[in-house]
Amino acid sequence: ATRVSVSSSVQTETHVTADGIRLEVFIKRAASSSSSKPPIVFVHGSYHAAWCWSEHFFEYFANKGHDCYAISMRGQGGSDMPPDPDSAVAGTIETHATDVSGFCASLPTAPVLVGHSFGGLIAQAVCTVNKADLVGLALLASVPPTGNGPMVGRFMRKSPFASLKITYAFVAGAFKSNQKLCRECFFSKDLPDETLKKHMAQIATSCNVRLLDLKAMNKSLPVPKPANGCNVFVMGGSDDFVVDVEGVLETAEWGHTKAVILENTAHDLMLDTRWEKAAEALEGWMGSIGKE
Repeated sequence: ATRVSVSSSVQTETHVTADGIRLEVFIKRAASSSSSKPPIVFVHGSYHAAWCWSEHFFEYFANKGHDCYAISMRGQGGSDMPPDPDSAVAGTIETHATDVSGFCASLPTAPVLVGHSFGGLIAQAVCTVNKADLVGLALLASVPPTGNGPMVGRFMRKSPFASLKITYAFVAGAFKSNQKLCRECFFSKDLPDETLKKHMAQIATSCNVRLLDLKAMNKSLPVPKPANGCNVFVMGGSDDFVVDVEGVLETAEWGHTKAVILENTAHDLMLDTRWEKAAEALEGWMGSIGKE
C-alpha cells in the first residue's frame, strides 16, 4: 500500500482488491493512540467519494477515539476504473460488497461499518450476504433493502413534477453544474452558498463511471435480513428528497431497530448544516453497543 499526505492529519492509502483494482482510502487516526474503540469504515453513495466523510466526520470521530477510514468505490474519486474499459458501470452490489468486505478484513480489528445512500445498500450486503466480521452496521439515509423503486413511486405520487426534476438531475448529472438542483438533491436550504459551491465542485469530479446499474441491481434484491442480535443503526433526514422517511423506516424494520429521523436535514447529512447532530446520534449508538 502507498501513503501520501492529504493534509496534516488525513492520509490516503491504496487498498488493492482481489482482482487488482486499487481503491483510494482516506484515513484519520484516533486522537488518542491508546483508545480501545473500534475503527470506523465509511462507504459513500452515488456521485460521492471518500472526501465526503473527511469534511466533518473524520475530525469528530477521531477526537472520540476512533481510527477512521473512508473508501472511494471502484470508478469513483481516485480509485481505479473497472477492469473492462467498455463497462458503463463501476460494478454490482456483489462486486462493491466484496471490495468493502476485503478492506474490512484487512484491518487489525473488526470495524463499525457506516454506509450512506447506495453505499448503505452495499453495506447491508457486506453484513448479511458476505457476513463480514463487524462490530456494528450504521445506515445513514440508506437506500432500503428492496432498492429505490418503491421510493421513486411514492415521490411520483406526492409530487410528479419535482420527482421528474430530481430524476433528470441524477440521470443527467445536472446537479454537477446547477446549484439549485444540487441543493434540492443533497442539501438543506440554509447551507451557505459558498459551502454548496464547494461540495458541488467535489461532486462534479467524484463519479468517473456510474456506481451501479439500477435495473440489474434489482436481481440482487432484497438484501437478506440480518440475524437477530446484530447491532444496526438507521438514521435519515426529514427533508431528504432522495430517501424518504418511509424508506428509512423500512430499513430500520429490516435491521430490527428504531429509526432516528433528524428534523430539517437533507440527504447528505454528513455534510449538511446539521451534520453534528448526525455525528452525535451515531456516536451515541456506538457507545451503547454491548451495553444492552
